[in-house]
Amino acid sequence: MKYYSFLISALWFGFGMTNSMAQNVTGSFVHDGLTRTYTLYIPANYNAANAHPIVFNLHGYTSNGTDQAGMTKMNAIADTAGFIVAYPEGTLDNSLQPYWNSGYGTGVDDIGFIDALIDTIATNYTVNLQRVYSTGMSNGAIMSNTLACALNHRIAAIAGVGGTMSALQSGACSPSLKIPVLHIHGTADLVVPYIGNTLLLGVADLVTHWRTHNGLTTAATTTSFSNTSLLDGSTADLIRYETGSAYPVHLIRVNGGGHSWPGSGVIVSGSTNMDFDASLEIWKFFSQYRLVTSTSKVEVAVASNWINLGGANPVQNELQWQTNIEENYRLTVYNVLGSPLLEQEFDGAQNASMELFDLPSGTYFAVYTTNDKVQTLKFIKA
Repeated sequence: MKYYSFLISALWFGFGMTNSMAQNVTGSFVHDGLTRTYTLYIPANYNAANAHPIVFNLHGYTSNGTDQAGMTKMNAIADTAGFIVAYPEGTLDNSLQPYWNSGYGTGVDDIGFIDALIDTIATNYTVNLQRVYSTGMSNGAIMSNTLACALNHRIAAIAGVGGTMSALQSGACSPSLKIPVLHIHGTADLVVPYIGNTLLLGVADLVTHWRTHNGLTTAATTTSFSNTSLLDGSTADLIRYETGSAYPVHLIRVNGGGHSWPGSGVIVSGSTNMDFDASLEIWKFFSQYRLVTSTSKVEVAVASNWINLGGANPVQNELQWQTNIEENYRLTVYNVLGSPLLEQEFDGAQNASMELFDLPSGTYFAVYTTNDKVQTLKFIKA
């Protein structure tokens, strides 16, 4: 049973604020007999005329939303890309420490709380419910995997840092929809060991779980981040599992990294890698994906090859493509930070194009969307 009692207050300073026009909004409601609290970061460029994505940023065990915001610095990216950041608070365990019931069977309905919070945000703000994502640190990462298992009809993609999945939960995690997954983990993590333990999956087993679920059968491709920080005692590799148009699983393996959020400079346990910004990589990953469900709300139409880019890539001042469908569709062009730059509606003509004169040189993502399909293509503007 759930009922709502809203307490909303706008805070104009603090909590990682990067612009005086941005807001932090605190709220609470009663869910399943418990008063649940949260803070929303409303970005400086929020406009009620536009539908904004939501990123859930879940704190770790013993932590809270304020600390999570300070460590991840996700709000600064939100101001650029225009998404709302949700910092919900867990409940207290028997040791009076904040935690998420991420497959531990304690009886706290955190899944239902997040589900209800999505509705709460959508009631008060203009949001795109096809672009709801979840990330988190440690126990918050484990909770994001729990949401991928139990709430993936609402969550478009997940990313976890330093937290895998409950070993008990993994056997029962077989959601109806495929889901893009990014995982970031240090090989020297002593809190959530890279190789796992009796309670939690190791990283290899977590990756295998989601690879199998998404139907990824081809071998991984590996690239390395530039070792720009020689004093952090670690390096990082991006390992991509991708098969055709299936949703991918990406792993950023932090060689020698500890239990920490890369790029934050905050040391939780062990070394913190500074060669890449985890928050930025997470948003770049999220920004490529939309939750697209069929009219039955049961199956997702993952990116299928109904759009093919024509001409050269890099492109000059015009993006050309061909389509094999006859229905109307929308093209939205995003930069690498996930900010929408261009958008246009098209009919089902087989050959179409969009002028790019206003775009500077760089890398972009073209996202084509119909009522039941989505396809993302990467292109370079010369």
